[in-house]
Amino acid sequence: MDCNSDDLDKQNETTEAQVYVPQDAQGIVLAFLPGRVVVKLRSVCKFWRDCIEEPNFVDRHLNNACRFHQSIACFTVLDHGLVHLYTFDPATMNFRSVELVFSNRFQMSGPCNGLVCAYDIKGNAEVLNPTTRKHLRLPDSVLKSRSLCSEYFVGFVHSTKQYKVVSVRHCVQFLAFEICTIGVLSWRTIRESAELLKATKAVIVNGSMYWLLLNEASSSFSRDILMLNLTDETFTKIAIPDAVRKHDLELFEGEGKLLSLSNHCDGSSGNIVSDIWVVDLTHQEDWIHLHTVALRIPVGMSPFFQLKRKIFFGNQNRLICIDLQDCTVSYINMPSGETLISCGMFVESFAPAVTGLVSSTASSYGNSSGVNEPSSADPGPSFRGAGSSSSSLGRGKSCGFTGWSSADLERSFKRTKRTMNMVWKISKHRAI
Repeated sequence: MDCNSDDLDKQNETTEAQVYVPQDAQGIVLAFLPGRVVVKLRSVCKFWRDCIEEPNFVDRHLNNACRFHQSIACFTVLDHGLVHLYTFDPATMNFRSVELVFSNRFQMSGPCNGLVCAYDIKGNAEVLNPTTRKHLRLPDSVLKSRSLCSEYFVGFVHSTKQYKVVSVRHCVQFLAFEICTIGVLSWRTIRESAELLKATKAVIVNGSMYWLLLNEASSSFSRDILMLNLTDETFTKIAIPDAVRKHDLELFEGEGKLLSLSNHCDGSSGNIVSDIWVVDLTHQEDWIHLHTVALRIPVGMSPFFQLKRKIFFGNQNRLICIDLQDCTVSYINMPSGETLISCGMFVESFAPAVTGLVSSTASSYGNSSGVNEPSSADPGPSFRGAGSSSSSLGRGKSCGFTGWSSADLERSFKRTKRTMNMVWKISKHRAI
């Protein structure tokens, strides 16, 4: 029996040696895997590494990730500046993972194909990919020194497969809109206007950005929607129908559609009524009523996005999910001491396929402290490479990350491990 067993082992080894998977098939399989898994597989062999870096692979993987691997992402910031990324399953709302995002910016745009733009009040900005841990610092604009503050948003042009960053710069008597194409790295001023926006946060839908224009400075009502087409970089205005012109409006995105939340007072009962409208972007004067939200939305909660029959609202401390189908409400509280700075649908991508991205780790900030750069083959949420050496640093000393001390890093690593294993308590009840 032993001999038969030895012969069988030899036959298996021979069979395994004869198995050959064509390289094209290997690339197809890799493109279907989650991004964090593919990052680990880069170090397996030279072919896989080269395959993953091909622009065509980046596009294929992104398409598959958008179909099969989407998550709800919450970016939070600690007092000392390190950003955490929490992801949740969009179907069950179950907690998935937590990762450190190596950025010391306190503001962040919504995610776009796995990319975000992090920036600070001084106007310094960088485009980040948390999956690949790569970042691209944006150049300074000539308007940066003239503006009081700046905000940044990332959009994608499907026809050219280009990523563009739009900056809204608050100057003394006007707003200036600038645009920068990732890979070109030069700012172009596309609009200067004294018109007032109700909210400067852009809503991005299918290659265009949208803002609400106010009637006047003393009014909270909107007269038009300002639309920026990222393809030709031109602005147009969409008129708001009379039916909602005197309502308190907010814009948000829902599965490739521009949606509006309309709040108004019911004359008969005196209660605040919230309606969801969809804007017909083909016939821009047509708005279609979709839903009436049964629950009174808490003050200070803004709509983030809609996913199927669920609408997500939030503020700095809490995320609320309203299910329009079964009229239930779920509350997700952010970890104590962390502030929510961005939320949206997130995919683990390898975008953008351009040169110039560098590692978002200690070495890219001038690693003078001995913090080891995490291996690209080990994208675990605890950042093992950096975490293993942070404990050996002297407390309070600079760690090589701009604005961070070794104590800051050590606290964030410990916090990441705690939140990674914590049981997220999501309270849920039925709306009355």
